[in-house]
Amino acid sequence: MSDALRYIERAPDPAIAPWILSCWSFQSDDLPPDFPPYTIWPDGCTSISVVRTPEVHNFLSVIGPRFQGMSRELTSRWRIWGFRLWPDTTASVTGVSARSLRDYMGRAPEALQRRFAGLAATLPDVDDADVVFAAMQRWLGETLADAPTPDPRIRAAVRALVATKGEAPMAEVARAAAMGLRQLQRRFPEATGLTLREYARVRRLREALAHRIASAPPGWSRIAAETGYVDHAHLTREFVALLGFAPSAAARQMSTTTHRDVRP
Repeated sequence: MSDALRYIERAPDPAIAPWILSCWSFQSDDLPPDFPPYTIWPDGCTSISVVRTPEVHNFLSVIGPRFQGMSRELTSRWRIWGFRLWPDTTASVTGVSARSLRDYMGRAPEALQRRFAGLAATLPDVDDADVVFAAMQRWLGETLADAPTPDPRIRAAVRALVATKGEAPMAEVARAAAMGLRQLQRRFPEATGLTLREYARVRRLREALAHRIASAPPGWSRIAAETGYVDHAHLTREFVALLGFAPSAAARQMSTTTHRDVRP
C-alpha cells in the first residue's frame, strides 16, 4: 500500500521564499473502491493547488489555515500540484484574509479563481515533478514580484514557534516579535487565522508526524518525549483533538503514502 499515494515537497526558490514555505505534489494511482478517506494534516498554512482528475482537468483548489485535520475522499489517478504559504502571507498573496479562509477546503472562491487563473494555464500537463515545480516557481516569481512583504514582527513570532517546535513560552514569542503579548495575541490571528496557542499545538503535532515519517517506526512514547509532549497519553489526546483519531490510526494512513522531502 505504500505506493498507493505519493507526496513530494520542494523548497522554494529564494526569490519567493519570503511568501512560499514549500511547493508540493500529491498523486493517487490505482486505489481500491473501499479506500478510506484521506486526512489532511493541520499545518496552520494556506495552500493553493491545481487539481487534475480523470473527470475534471486543472481546477483551482484552496485549503485554508486549519487547526484540525480535514478528510477528503480520493479516487484513482488524481494529480495535484500546489504551494504552501507561510502562515502570515495569506492576505498578501491571495488578497483574501486568513480568517475568511480558516477551515475552508474546496474549489477556489471566485476572487482566487481570477487571481490564480494564470497558474492553472501555465503548468505543463506532465507528471515530471522537476518540470512542473520549475514552471510553478517561475509563475510565482513573476506574480509575487510586487507582493507586500510580511510584517517582520509576525514573521518573527512564526519563526520562534517553528524553531522551538511549538514549545516556546508565549512571553518568549512576544519578545522575539518585539511586541507586547496582548498585542501579539490580537495581531497573530488576524495575520494567520489561528491563535498563538493553536499554531503552537499544530507545530508540535507536525513535528511528531515528521518524526514518524522520517525514521524507522519508533515507539510513540519516544516520539512524545522527543517532540515536547509530557507523555504518550498527552500525545494521544492531542492526536485525537487535532486529527480525530489516535496515533496508531495516523500511522496506518502514513503507511499508504510515500513521502519525499517533507518539510514539517
